[in-house]
This record gives sequence, C-alpha cells and structure tokens, in this order.
Amino acid sequence: MDTDTLGKEVFFISSPGDVTAVRRQARRLAGEIGFDTVGAEEIALVVSELSSNLHKHASQGVISLTPLDDGVLKGLKVEATDHGPGIRDLNEAFADGYSSSGTLGDGLGSVNRLMDSLEVFSEENTGTHITAKKWLYHSTVVARKLENPYDIGGASRSHPGMTVNGDAFLIKHWAGHSLVAVIDGVGHGQFAHKASTSARKYVDDHYRQPMEELFMGAARACRGTRGVVMAVADFDWERGTLTFGSVGNIETKVYNAARDKMFSVRRGIVGLQMPKPRIIEEKWDKGSLLVMFSDGVSPHWKPHELSLIAHQPAATIARRLLIQNAREHDDATMLIVKDRIDGH
Repeated sequence: MDTDTLGKEVFFISSPGDVTAVRRQARRLAGEIGFDTVGAEEIALVVSELSSNLHKHASQGVISLTPLDDGVLKGLKVEATDHGPGIRDLNEAFADGYSSSGTLGDGLGSVNRLMDSLEVFSEENTGTHITAKKWLYHSTVVARKLENPYDIGGASRSHPGMTVNGDAFLIKHWAGHSLVAVIDGVGHGQFAHKASTSARKYVDDHYRQPMEELFMGAARACRGTRGVVMAVADFDWERGTLTFGSVGNIETKVYNAARDKMFSVRRGIVGLQMPKPRIIEEKWDKGSLLVMFSDGVSPHWKPHELSLIAHQPAATIARRLLIQNAREHDDATMLIVKDRIDGH
C-alpha cells in the first residue's frame, strides 16, 4: 500500500525502562488511531518484543512508531533498527517463541501473526532492520443490507495411514464478502500438518488483507516448515465478482451453463522461495458452481458426476465427491461454492 505518514515518534532503547516506556506509548498511540483494546495490546506486545530483542541481542537500538493513512485505511508502522550481530538463521527466528514474562518470546513468527506485514533485513555483524505494519480494518456496514448469496461447504480427510491431516480449508464471511481457501502442506503426516496449520492460521487472522499480501504473510508463517500450496477465492457479494489467487497445484474449476473454466496454476511452494501469486478477478455468473480441491483428489472425475448432485447442499456435494474420488496415498480436500437456493 502507498502510504502518507502523519508523524514519526523515535525511541532510543538501551535499558528495560526504555522497553516499558515505548510499549506504553505504542498502546496509547494505537488507541488514538482507532484500534480497539485487543488491537492496541497486540501492537504493544509486538513493540515490547522488538524493543526487548534490541536490548537483549544488540545492547541498544531504535524503535520508531509512525501513524499511517493511505486515504482508505489507517494504521501504524513499527520499525526496529540496530547495529548488532544480525540474525543468523531467519527460519529459526520465525519459529514462534514463548516467554513467561509477558512478551512474545524470541520468534518473529509471533510478530508476523499479529501484524499485517513484516519485512526483515539483516546482515551478519552489521545489524538488523525490521518493519511491521498493522492496518485498521473497520467493521463496515454495507450500504444496503445484503444476504449472503452463497452456499459453501468443504470436506477433508487425512492420508489413510496418518493420524493428522496435512490439508486444510477455510471459509470466512464478513461485510459483503466470502473468502475460501484450500491449503495443502507438502507431503503428508505431522510435517505437512504443521505447514498447513501455520498457513491456515495466518489466513484466518488476516483474511481482509489484499490477496497478494495474504500469500506473502502465509509464506512468512511457513518459514521453517516444508511449505504449502494454496488457492484462495474472495467473493464480493454486491459486485458479483470473485478474486482468485494461487501458488501450487490446488485445482480450481468453475462450472456453469455457458462455459466451464479451470483457473491456471502457478507452480511453486508458499514458504519456499514463493513466486508472485497468480491473481485474477472474474465475474461470477448466476448458476455457477466452483470446485476447489487438493491433489489428493483425482482430477479425472466427469462433469456429469457433478450435474447429478449439483442441486444438493454444498457440504453434501463436497463430501460425496471426496468419497468417490479421494486417492489412497495422500490427504484429500474438496471445497464447493454455489449460489444459495431453496434455503441451502
């Protein structure tokens, strides 16, 4: 986002007292911008974490707090700069830490989870510069009252030989939008489960972000894991459009009376040198049905299989297609979006 800054506050950090002072000021400033108690406390925790690390690992450094306004959204930018030893292993640094002292621990993963964007530049024996932003997404009221026009359902099961599922799916509704995602951790078993859970958690916490930023944040959340492949679709109820983004081999198809469409995929892995996601916007034609599924589902089922059950609720369609087409050697997930009719 292009932003106009409204004034920067700079704090020199060299003692525990400085950490306390900047945390207090961050909480106060966040409240003035308009963040609620939870949002302000999340920002305060992030500032406390970053400033504590300046004192702990680099002896001293600088924290700056900058209100943001891009003309649509307001927010707060937090920067931490030091001339210390640098971060030796970024993957390790992104592993969530834990602290019993009221801070987040040493993990940048927690900072990534609580903020909307995070950039880290670090060079050995030169220092580190961290920039994190959090935007104020108001709970807007749609101008005219809209009823959710979509029926959405999903089904997922783990590899038959595994106790945990390396796949995940997500369905979110808010202020005239519905967002769906299918996420597949690389491989299967506990390592795939860790990767997909990390990505799903990020998308669940940041679903209002622009599509590309969702993928970038999920990629940061997956550092240190095997990574995931992921497809996301955001439906705008009023405009009758869907914005679709993907990295990796999650297949997504739209069926309707006029034409059938398969979205092309961009090869890559979210979390491991991820390419720029492929993002497109499409008109949603009435009577359409979207099918999104992981590679644990065979893609060779016939459209007539779908036409026979298309009148059923989305969750029922997802379960039936999954049972009929899931492969025996992988996790499998199926998600369906269709127009809401007859109370479904």
